[in-house]
Amino acid sequence: MSAFEYAAPQSVEDAVALLTSRPEARPLAGGQKILLGRNSDLSNVTVLVDLGRIASLKGIERQDGALRIGAMTTLNEIASNSLVGKELPALAEAIGIIGDAQLRNRATIGGNLAEGDPEYDLPAILLALAATVDLAGAKGRRTVAIEEYLKGQSRSPRTRDELVISVTIPVPAANSGVAYLRIKHPARLTALCAVAAVLTAERGRIAAARVALSGATDHPTRLEAVEKALLNGPVNGEQGASESAISVDGIAFRGDVFASAEYRRHLARVLTGRAIKQALLRTTA
Repeated sequence: MSAFEYAAPQSVEDAVALLTSRPEARPLAGGQKILLGRNSDLSNVTVLVDLGRIASLKGIERQDGALRIGAMTTLNEIASNSLVGKELPALAEAIGIIGDAQLRNRATIGGNLAEGDPEYDLPAILLALAATVDLAGAKGRRTVAIEEYLKGQSRSPRTRDELVISVTIPVPAANSGVAYLRIKHPARLTALCAVAAVLTAERGRIAAARVALSGATDHPTRLEAVEKALLNGPVNGEQGASESAISVDGIAFRGDVFASAEYRRHLARVLTGRAIKQALLRTTA
């Protein structure tokens, strides 16, 4: 590994100033990707800007019917938080199967999103939960919808000088069910294919549906055809998981030495059916 200059700013403004004035600088969150040697994009980086001393980037708070999670909050801190356990138990459940304990102790929600790795677990469930991403850069602060943020590395709205400062996740309605299922990558602690489903029931029917896929495609994506097929359907696990409700047509699946595109397509259909069934069983209406 090459030698780097090291900076540890104590405010978001100082970190942004460093990133703006030093084009070769890169923010450092949990750092697990660098430690695992999986980062191939460090050739032009000479300055690591450690965000770990910025207190405002840590913590979890309730905010207008949502939970705001600071970007430097670790995955274990999120999973063990009482607010998350009460309001977003499926998020804690999903985090519990990510990597291993050591990784969860270092990995942060902001770093997870900033890397833009299509195999990471969090993007799928955050997409299904309709999260928003809060950014800070030289031009100020702004909030973008998770769909906009997760368009893929080459199309990400985040500019080089911007930091992810927090993620805001709306708390699902009381009559909602949330599920996250995945098949683990055979060589990495990531998702070969993962599906998250958030379904809201009213009077025995499905009133709202968000279903998201990651790992199997170049960037996390919503299964909009599946969502439309589910709307107004009965709250019945078997019906919700029927083949007629699961369409992945028009989606470009990734293929590599670990799994073909066709196999990932098969996994997507299977996991979607199971996630829908589990989410429906978790609804209360």
